[in-house]
Amino acid sequence: MADEPKIFIDEDWKAQVQREKEEAQQKAESAPEEGGAGEGEIMPEPGEPSFAGLLQSLAAQCAYALGLIAQRDQGQVMVDIVEAKYCIDTLMMLRAKTKGNLTPEEEGLLANMVAELQQVYVVRAQQVQEAELKKAGIDLGNLGGKK
Repeated sequence: MADEPKIFIDEDWKAQVQREKEEAQQKAESAPEEGGAGEGEIMPEPGEPSFAGLLQSLAAQCAYALGLIAQRDQGQVMVDIVEAKYCIDTLMMLRAKTKGNLTPEEEGLLANMVAELQQVYVVRAQQVQEAELKKAGIDLGNLGGKK
């Protein structure tokens, strides 16, 4: 049984992601009324390779690893904290390697993506650690040594 994947279900997180998705959809629907992409935003034509598209692809991989995105056929999310760290580290390496070669918009997009994913990573890593301790039978509320 030690080889079974670790499943962590966070229902509150799902609700937050759903709210954010709805807010993003509302923003997207209002954008055409404002003349398309906002000032400073990078919106390439569909199918056209772009730096922003590459970043979004890497961020999506990270979001999947962090359990922010579930597989279509599953009602629960899987958290792969090692893969999430790898994706964030890849984005940070990309930021270092492209320093001085990006537009201010691209730099901002990359910096914001890394910061947001790091924040989610910290929360998820704590949740995974707490779940592992609980699974091992360690009571987090009683770690002070009082019986």
